[in-house]
Amino acid sequence: MAHCSRCLIQWSGNGGMYMMEVDRVLGPGGYWVLSGPPINWKANHRKWQRTEEDLGGEQKRIEEYAQMLCWEKVTEMAEIGVWRKRTDTAACPAMPPAVQACDPANPDDVWYKNMETCITPSTTAAGGELQSFPERLKAIPPRISSGAVQGFIVESYEEENRRWERHVKAYRKVNYKLDTKRYRNIMDMNAGVGGFAAAIFSPMSWVMNVVPTAAELSTLGVIYERGLIGIYHDWCEAFSTYPRTYDLIHANGVFNIYRDK
Repeated sequence: MAHCSRCLIQWSGNGGMYMMEVDRVLGPGGYWVLSGPPINWKANHRKWQRTEEDLGGEQKRIEEYAQMLCWEKVTEMAEIGVWRKRTDTAACPAMPPAVQACDPANPDDVWYKNMETCITPSTTAAGGELQSFPERLKAIPPRISSGAVQGFIVESYEEENRRWERHVKAYRKVNYKLDTKRYRNIMDMNAGVGGFAAAIFSPMSWVMNVVPTAAELSTLGVIYERGLIGIYHDWCEAFSTYPRTYDLIHANGVFNIYRDK
């Protein structure tokens, strides 16, 4: 789900480019929730100090872009609008001639790349059913089973998870507070396929899985398919967060990646 609550993004602008980017990151069946202008503009245009024509036109363009992206509108209630990305692409309308399909070579390669007014075809994304959480944490992600991550097959993926289960078991012998409320916010600076986060999983904590942009493999998609939280980052730059955000930082292999940087 992607949620925007008065995020001040001009969703109807730039030929729908921002909504196309949301479409790229939304999985089939995913939801886009828009809260605030222009939703419910008829009741709020005076409060928002904008004309009815302006707000009405903005929502009309949003609705048109959503239809073009094959999103179905689920509901509009008060100042909240909800759209769902269809799972059956056969029911989608044909792309207008003015809109291009994005380069299918690597739809995940977006670090320091300019956004484009193009639609990422669903066929370029890894397919496959995702189990409910927490079962999907241990299940084989579609990107692994389909061979989309170079260097990983099902067997090596399972061995990677067993390896991190052994490591975390050893960590617990050294730090008996690892499974307590002492460590709520955890970061893995070089997350790989999320093995550390899966092994340390607890309802009392969460892990920010960071995939370095300098890493050999792009594995962030696998992390999301496991139901985990993750992000790309270049550790030659500052991490955008508040001071003292994390209670525990795990840094396996980070210095090897940046040795010659």
